[in-house]
Amino acid sequence: MDDADIALFDTKGATIEARARLAAPGIVILAEDDDVLAVAKPAGMVTHPAYRHPDGTLTDAVFAYADQCGLARPWLLHRLDRETSGVVLFARNERARRALVRQIEQRRVTKRYLAVLAGTLPAAEDEITAPLCRDPADRRRVIVSLAGKPAITRYRLLAARDGHALALVEPLTGRTHQIRAHLASLGAPVAGDATYGGASEATRAAGIERTLLHAWELAFRLPATGKQQTILAPLPPDMRAALAALRLADATTPERAGLLEPAWSDHVSGC
Repeated sequence: MDDADIALFDTKGATIEARARLAAPGIVILAEDDDVLAVAKPAGMVTHPAYRHPDGTLTDAVFAYADQCGLARPWLLHRLDRETSGVVLFARNERARRALVRQIEQRRVTKRYLAVLAGTLPAAEDEITAPLCRDPADRRRVIVSLAGKPAITRYRLLAARDGHALALVEPLTGRTHQIRAHLASLGAPVAGDATYGGASEATRAAGIERTLLHAWELAFRLPATGKQQTILAPLPPDMRAALAALRLADATTPERAGLLEPAWSDHVSGC
């Protein structure tokens, strides 16, 4: 991957005042320009307002940032589960929104996740092709079923030790809980995921208190130029600590270890 294609757009003179606008809820601005804003959502924060979570969401914080900068409120383009951390993308104008929604609908936006697993994978690299539907016995869950909708997830094993693993995962379709359900169907649920069998004494002993799934990479074409752009969200501290506790960080090869760097960035942009 060419360093020139990894997004850190013009910061336009970041200031301490600007840094405080999104630092309070633990949100990091990863990249921004006139068309897009990319932020790193912390685990535990809801992406957008919903019935049970009317405020205090990532979208609320981003709207407040736009209001304080005197900018139009941007459009949220996709969401992450509450416990999932990582890249979330917003469009700053209607033209950009249309262009990016078109890319998403045509599956030309690449999303890759890092997942710590409470189990081992059957192959070093493979695709999971298994239809998914709501579990009739528990509507909170999604299960593999012939009655479900087509779903494909690609994975690559990065490290494995003592019944735990670290994987790079790419959903090629966009079903609810797709990554979590597909990995659980292989006997390797995401560590800490109580809904899909990933929470255990071993994960608790490692200090894992949430589903360790991180939206690490988002790649798309810039609306204005069509240039391919890649945005990375560094691993949050709790995930790095879990990798150390499970001795997975030192189990990676030198090439794969590069996926874990750098640590959380302090990059922010001013108004």
